[in-house]
Amino acid sequence: MIDRKILKDITVLYAEDESIIQEGIIETLNLFDINVICVKDGQEGLSIFKSSNKKIDLILTDIKMPKLSGIGMIAEIRKIDKDIPIIITTAHQETSFLMESIELNVSAYVLKPIDIYKLEETLIKAIEAKVLKEELIEKNEKLKIEIERNEEKQRIIEVQSRFAAMGEMIGMIAHQWRQPLASIGTASFNLKYKLLSGKFDLETKEGRDEQSDFFTKKLDEIEFYVQNLTTTIDDFRNFFKTDKILTNTIIEKPIKNCLKIMQKELETNNVDIQLNLNSNKQINMHENEILHVIINLLKNAQDKFLEKEIVNARIEIETFDLEDGLQINIYDNGGVIQAENLDVIFEPYFSTKKEKNGTGIGLYMSKIIVEKNHKGKLSVSNIKEGVCFSIVLYSMI
Repeated sequence: MIDRKILKDITVLYAEDESIIQEGIIETLNLFDINVICVKDGQEGLSIFKSSNKKIDLILTDIKMPKLSGIGMIAEIRKIDKDIPIIITTAHQETSFLMESIELNVSAYVLKPIDIYKLEETLIKAIEAKVLKEELIEKNEKLKIEIERNEEKQRIIEVQSRFAAMGEMIGMIAHQWRQPLASIGTASFNLKYKLLSGKFDLETKEGRDEQSDFFTKKLDEIEFYVQNLTTTIDDFRNFFKTDKILTNTIIEKPIKNCLKIMQKELETNNVDIQLNLNSNKQINMHENEILHVIINLLKNAQDKFLEKEIVNARIEIETFDLEDGLQINIYDNGGVIQAENLDVIFEPYFSTKKEKNGTGIGLYMSKIIVEKNHKGKLSVSNIKEGVCFSIVLYSMI
């Protein structure tokens, strides 16, 4: 319960036509540290309410007054302000006044002769709801601002995440393209060398056939490698699609696509991938987002292997069905996470990578994708000589 301090410095518009009563109530209100604007009839009260540049917090009014009654004044004020607290002072208890006041959302009645203590209690109760409402509005505004700030922060992190992922993808594209481009270069050089060196005797049918066979073979090789490059472009273009279309599929598909994208990089770094894919359940998911999560977890493991120079680096990917979903466990033997970091590893901008080369947003975004976008669960635990990230997904509607 809010105490009498709530009345201090509030402004009350007081309408009363009897001067003796008016003087006594004004003196009482001043004792409560209330600012009083006093009028002698409803018409004057309405005019003051409309024109006053000072905030009026509460209306205290008699019912029967000349020119315009208290009920009439209240009805007009309610057209302007539906919420301002209003207290009626009256010696009348007719039902008609009571019904009219209820319809006009009057806060309370104070019967004449006025009991000072009863008046104070009534004023406190009337103004309390207004104060609490204003405080709630203020808190809601602050909350709205905070939510907007968090949403803006989230948008910034998502943009940073996309750029970070793009940098990693470019690195993987380089790995994927290096061998096909080298093979195309070799085939092109051989064609040019054979052509310019006159290795084929074009005067004879055998020589022309030999040249034709050689050129056909090399052009077929170039065509094969160009197709390989085109497929790689499609794989990475699909990865960066931002559509929110749900795909009904098995979890094996994004896992296999992830390994296809990272194949060359994993092979280059001698990372052994062990698969134990036992989930056959089809669920609705944002496939590219889940692909993003899996790539991020594999990239983190690979970075650990390189940083710690792990021999016999190994990643195990296991899937199995749950009653209402499925689970993916991704284990690596790149060393455990320090106990104090387990609770903060998913926080934005937190990174354990040497010299803070990591962005610290990959795991944060992975958790957002799994838990916010898919209503699932992403967790981590230390197991044996490494860590295991567990993803639980449910079929989205």
